[in-house]
Amino acid sequence: MIPKRYLFASMFIAAMLMLLAIVQAPRSTREGGAVVESAAVEQSLETFETLAEYRLQDSWAPRFQGAQDPDQEQPWPYSGGFGTPWEPASAYLSDQGLALNSQGGKSEVVLWRGLEWRHYRFDAPIASARLDPVRGTRLLVTLALGQGRFETRLLEVPEGRVLWATDSGPWSRFSWDGRAVLLGLTAPQPEGALLLATLPVEADRPGTTLAPWDETERPSPPRNWPTRQEQLWDDGQDLPGAKVLVPWQPGARVWFPFRDKLWIANGNFWTLWHLDGDTWRREATGTGQLTAQPPLRMALTIPERKGEPLSRKVSRPDRAEWEPVPPETPAWPDYDPAWAWWQEDLAATAWDQRWGAAAPTLPPERQRQALIRTFRPEWRIALGLRASVKGWIPQGPETALRETSETAWIWVGDRVILARLQPTLRLKSVKTALKR
Repeated sequence: MIPKRYLFASMFIAAMLMLLAIVQAPRSTREGGAVVESAAVEQSLETFETLAEYRLQDSWAPRFQGAQDPDQEQPWPYSGGFGTPWEPASAYLSDQGLALNSQGGKSEVVLWRGLEWRHYRFDAPIASARLDPVRGTRLLVTLALGQGRFETRLLEVPEGRVLWATDSGPWSRFSWDGRAVLLGLTAPQPEGALLLATLPVEADRPGTTLAPWDETERPSPPRNWPTRQEQLWDDGQDLPGAKVLVPWQPGARVWFPFRDKLWIANGNFWTLWHLDGDTWRREATGTGQLTAQPPLRMALTIPERKGEPLSRKVSRPDRAEWEPVPPETPAWPDYDPAWAWWQEDLAATAWDQRWGAAAPTLPPERQRQALIRTFRPEWRIALGLRASVKGWIPQGPETALRETSETAWIWVGDRVILARLQPTLRLKSVKTALKR
């Protein structure tokens, strides 16, 4: 018969060993734990802390109405991405709020500030909404007032005071540095033209100008091209700010990296515009396929010619000083704003597509699918409560990762949830790259 003291001692030791295993197991072997690091990460990805929750009224949804950027041929909900200023506008505003539309023509932006929701309401549908990318203290909203009529407003956050409002086209955006706003209108004449206008965010509203296209060292503008205010149509004349009328065809693109720099790619021809005082002037022009690799550089591909092979060049976004790319560099992916994270030898999207020599070293993106699995039961509950959920999000919860702020938005149908992401190595890599 075993003495009781030995039995109690054995039970005590077993309990201590079990406690030690529980404490050590979630830690990696490098930190003295009992299991490999990947297993601990996989376990933690099944739980997410809820930071805020917004319950939607019936028929309200985080969707734009009538949204169409000039370089985005088909309007589409853009829930993914990193939340950078060069991506298409998203109804999920950084880690701070949502743009919501109702089927009754009303809309609002709700921002999570000071542990409460702040409301900015409008009597027209929202076609585009953005927060300034630097401090998040300016809200840029474009409203659809009626058939072909839009208005853009710049609001102060959190006060909600309207700093200015103007008739506009169906889109608006901040410059990458957050110091200016770009908006525009499709011109009824001449055919195939886009009128762009810029307004400063902080400075006083400037006088209205139109690019004269009078640089002697640059090609002449197209024949009968408007270069004076009075030559524009009525709505074009009313558009305020520093304006430039540019040729525009399907597939053309515009990039606005700084308040005084504007890149236009139209077919096989590109132009860099510079704001001289309060007037846009051409700084450089050239041929080739121009794309952006934000925020690092602009990229230029010059097709093969007789006796000359295909060549590639890059330049900083603030100037057109082109440097050749080594021929052994892998081919760049086709331009898509989803390629929002560029480094010298690495590019990636929030959906884990990769490019470059350093791509294998980038940890995989696993949190999006983990969020969908975690919140799918709540989506199923909402699916049974509201018939509209099946039309809005028939496949499951909609997720929008904001990796630089370690958060994600999850729309389950009747609610939108702001959750904290798990601190993975991938998250640290993305934050470091995009905050440079």
